[in-house]
Amino acid sequence: MASSVFGIGVSGLNAANLGLTTTGHNIANVNTDGYSRQTIKQSAPYPLLTGNGFNGLGVQVDSIKRVYDQFLTRAVDIAQTQSSYQQTRLAHLAEINNIVADPTAGVSPALQEFFASVQNVATNPSNPPSRQAMLSSAQTLMNRFQVFSQRLNEQRASLNGEISNTVGTINAYAAQVADLNGKIVVAQSSGQPPNDLLDQRDLLVKDLNTLIKTTSLPLSDGSINLFVGNGQGLVVGSQTYTLGAVPNPANPESLSISYEQNGNSILLPDSLVTGGQLGALLDYRNQSLDLAQNSLERTALGLLSTFNQQHQAGQDLNGNMGKAFWAFPTTNLGPGIDAPKLGLIRPNTNNTVPATAALSGYIQDISKVTTSNYELSFDGTNYALGNLSDGTKYTLNAAEAAALITPAGFTSSAGLSLSLTATPAAGDRFTIMPLKGFIDQMKVNVSDPREIAAAGPVAAVEPKAPAVVNTGTLKVYQPDVKPQTAVTTDTSIDANLFTPVTLTFVPDASVIPSGMAYTVTGAVPAVAGNIPYQAGNEISYNGWTMKLDGKPASGDSVTVQKNAGTANSDNRNALALGKLQTTRVLDGSTATYQESYGRMVATVGTQTSEATIMGKAQSKLLISAENNRNSVSAVNLDEEAANLLRYQQAYQASSKVIQIAQKAFEEIVNLGR
Repeated sequence: MASSVFGIGVSGLNAANLGLTTTGHNIANVNTDGYSRQTIKQSAPYPLLTGNGFNGLGVQVDSIKRVYDQFLTRAVDIAQTQSSYQQTRLAHLAEINNIVADPTAGVSPALQEFFASVQNVATNPSNPPSRQAMLSSAQTLMNRFQVFSQRLNEQRASLNGEISNTVGTINAYAAQVADLNGKIVVAQSSGQPPNDLLDQRDLLVKDLNTLIKTTSLPLSDGSINLFVGNGQGLVVGSQTYTLGAVPNPANPESLSISYEQNGNSILLPDSLVTGGQLGALLDYRNQSLDLAQNSLERTALGLLSTFNQQHQAGQDLNGNMGKAFWAFPTTNLGPGIDAPKLGLIRPNTNNTVPATAALSGYIQDISKVTTSNYELSFDGTNYALGNLSDGTKYTLNAAEAAALITPAGFTSSAGLSLSLTATPAAGDRFTIMPLKGFIDQMKVNVSDPREIAAAGPVAAVEPKAPAVVNTGTLKVYQPDVKPQTAVTTDTSIDANLFTPVTLTFVPDASVIPSGMAYTVTGAVPAVAGNIPYQAGNEISYNGWTMKLDGKPASGDSVTVQKNAGTANSDNRNALALGKLQTTRVLDGSTATYQESYGRMVATVGTQTSEATIMGKAQSKLLISAENNRNSVSAVNLDEEAANLLRYQQAYQASSKVIQIAQKAFEEIVNLGR
């Protein structure tokens, strides 16, 4: 009897001691991140059959288990990866938003100041200080573009560093998870769960989800497999497969994520790398940074190209036609036609070596240019032009493919003219960045204020005394050269612009109601016969357009010829230059320079606002998920204090059982004396 009572008492002491130890361990780890409180699982051993029935043998501790809910823990991981994604995205969007939306030092105020200086020249075209101020404001605008472009380039370089560091940390965490997997498998082979090792691994998985979204798969041996992307194994048992940050074959300046397996490197599309800091960095680059840089470049390109066209259609104070006001990379397509050269064309680094063909091109229509980059690919049969922003592809038809292998080239719906020197090898691809580098290479090409072409190149003159003068009420408006377009292959001036054209008015009763017509000499091509005249109509010849009003008398005439003697006071081309500020030449001819830039600023602002809202929401979801997990798994000091008392009393009671058993045994011994 005493033996069985002693055994029961000792089992109670051991169980209470383990309870006290476990409770103390919980209390000690109350502030340990990721720790799950532990409890002892105890049961009554199989009883002993005696003549009096089954006798209990005390208590046994089956296991020390952690209080853990895998679904609540997984909910924390999911909330963590989304919260980290939004917070990282917001931090970078805030930086770029501060750059592009600066109300005082941004591009928009510099554009306004530049066009204000153009208007000042139009107001007083012969004033040297006004002309010098226009050149100074042009220089300021150029500097503003280049400073902002440099800051965005710095953002991209910094982003590459962040991507590399994040990938390195992911690999380090994955290696630690694999190491813990091995230790857990060994420890769990004893039949008992290694609770603290399991908690450490769960914490590492949570940290991994801060960096990249992972999916975990628990195995029967206690290990877990971790997957990223589209099912790529990051940790499989105790083996790891690393990620890499490598130059993108299509654009080596940007890092992409590779998956390294058995000596092979597989490039993961950015769309497969989701969640966490890494997903946020890639999305920020593709959705925001690329947009900001290309929008800034497109604004500059639109300004440089159309302003040059209009400036070259005017006359300076020296009596010469205006030259290009801005300098930037161009492709000469013939006399007076300099189209903007495509910013950058890169053969894919995986193309056939040596290359069988080279790709070149220029921007044919400013209004059609988007903020996207493109890829021209050849599969051995068909050519396809892919939009790298939205993933759409256009397959060239037979005629377009044939044109592509000619100097004339193929012109896409995005206003890009592309030309190959020969047929490329099957599988070859070319990345096209139409806008890259315009800002870095732009310069103010006019240094002498007298070279600002503020005047119109041709003027309308009427006969003056002592010659025969006009006697009617004809009102002559000075001619303008043809309106400039967004098509860069249009010439700025007509080759016959300076050929004098004389209009001589004659009566013609068939013309109702004016009763007048006019003959034309000097027009190219020649115009024969009488042309009906109506007051207020516009007349166009040799690349100029002029409005006439009033009622001329028979014999009255007007001649349009090269502007001479009025250039000092003539402001017609300066007015045309000023109108460019409000001319919609970008975004499919729906936006001015500032409106197009403003749309980008608004998009980045919307993205920033969205990230702010989503960041707050995801932070609350993360807190809620952690609270739910903690309500089950976290250490509660009040509860542990109660457990201490409970196990202390159990220990004392078991000690009392042993003490009483001892006394009973002594009494039995004493009876035999």
